[in-house]
Amino acid sequence: MKGKLSKVVAKGTVSVLNTFLRADANSASCAIAYQPKAPKELARYRRKK
Repeated sequence: MKGKLSKVVAKGTVSVLNTFLRADANSASCAIAYQPKAPKELARYRRKK
């Protein structure tokens, strides 16, 4: 019983994490961490203009 329950919980956790990682990889920034806007003065240091 305990082993079966832990397998179900593990599968659910894997499913949630895979969904989160797929959404995070296809977005511009991470959903967990706060990412402030870069100042306009930093534009001159970019490789692509």
